Amino acid sequence: MKTNYQLLLKHPKWFEKRSQIIKRDLKQCVICGSSNKIEVHHRQYHFSRSKKTFVPPWDYKSCYLITLCNSCHETGHKTFKSIPTFTIN
Repeated sequence: MKTNYQLLLKHPKWFEKRSQIIKRDLKQCVICGSSNKIEVHHRQYHFSRSKKTFVPPWDYKSCYLITLCNSCHETGHKTFKSIPTFTIN
């Protein structure tokens, strides 16, 4: 998943979705308030049973995406080790 996912994060649809989330979160990390090196984090991943693949990052509901600074993003991944994955349809 890692390699394919990294490619999807370069897709124009992801840039558009990412921009919407950053704007919604006032261009700052929702944890510490920093506006430096902000990123959009998926709070969970969705695997489509019918398509037998992960849902593209831009097709997530906005409630599953949050803006984090690079530092809070890295801390979160180190703390929780894995992001929950849910199977849909």
